[in-house]
Amino acid sequence: MPSYTSVFADSLTDLAAKDKRIVAITAAMPSGTGLDKMANSFPEQVFDVGIAEQHAVTFAAGMAAEGMRPFCAIYSTFLQRGYDQVIHDVCLQNLPVRFAIDRAGLVGADGATHAGIYDLAYLCCLPNMTIMCPADEAELVHMTNTAAFFDDGL
Repeated sequence: MPSYTSVFADSLTDLAAKDKRIVAITAAMPSGTGLDKMANSFPEQVFDVGIAEQHAVTFAAGMAAEGMRPFCAIYSTFLQRGYDQVIHDVCLQNLPVRFAIDRAGLVGADGATHAGIYDLAYLCCLPNMTIMCPADEAELVHMTNTAAFFDDGL
């Protein structure tokens, strides 16, 4: 059975081939989020900002403000570090940043520090935020495609 990460990587890489405005940002986790696959095919469309989740969010917001279609691929637990930026730089500005949240829920092999169990609680209450939770691989592909061209209430 393919992983969430590999299905997302394949879907996003296919989209990036068709639209150069689709870019991806990671905070030092290109292989963990699947962005390494996209980077191999389209290195000019993938940005690794290092261990700087706050910067990843603000960088994605800036790209969205300039007409790009950013996907900020980030582990759930690490997105907490960029919460102020999610609120002020993305949501309040109503910018179409797509957060591809990996490792949501309990993730045994990665340990307790990587278990992202708060994301729905802290994101669902924000204005201009749409949450999509795929149940399977087909839904993930569909949701990635939908998110790529959905510019309202992200």
